[in-house]
Amino acid sequence: MLAALVKGDQGGVRDTIGNLSTPWLLAGFVPGLFARSLPRGAVLGLAATLTALLGFYLVVSFPLDDLSEVLRLNRRWVFSGLLSGPVMGAAGAWVRRRGFPLARAAVVVTGLLLVLEPLVIVAARVVPGWRTVIHWTLEPIPYVVEAAAGVVVLAAAARRRRR
Repeated sequence: MLAALVKGDQGGVRDTIGNLSTPWLLAGFVPGLFARSLPRGAVLGLAATLTALLGFYLVVSFPLDDLSEVLRLNRRWVFSGLLSGPVMGAAGAWVRRRGFPLARAAVVVTGLLLVLEPLVIVAARVVPGWRTVIHWTLEPIPYVVEAAAGVVVLAAAARRRRR
């Protein structure tokens, strides 16, 4: 819901920040960390992702006063959540089952997602056919900041591990 408030209903930097994918993927991953099996992680990831999407679109729909229309217009992202939620939730459960320290795993995955998202956005401009999947025009500055934040998070995690 906070992402929808940040995003607003205009374009520009706020729109780009509100549309970053990393928080959406973490919405499925983090609950999965608390599951003892992959299927339970997938269910928790799905439930958390769908709840987050519904909250986001509920806030987005306030000015329009039509949640069903907003959901219809954004069905691509709801369907994407039907895939990403279970996958990320199962990944969280897998991390737990492997015995990784949960906080450390969450930090490392967050750093990786922060670094990888801008690479995917750039790839969408270069790889043939990807532009039709990732087609919106967004401000580049938030992605540069996101990638830099990911590098800082990963470097801090690596430094902490050496200690």
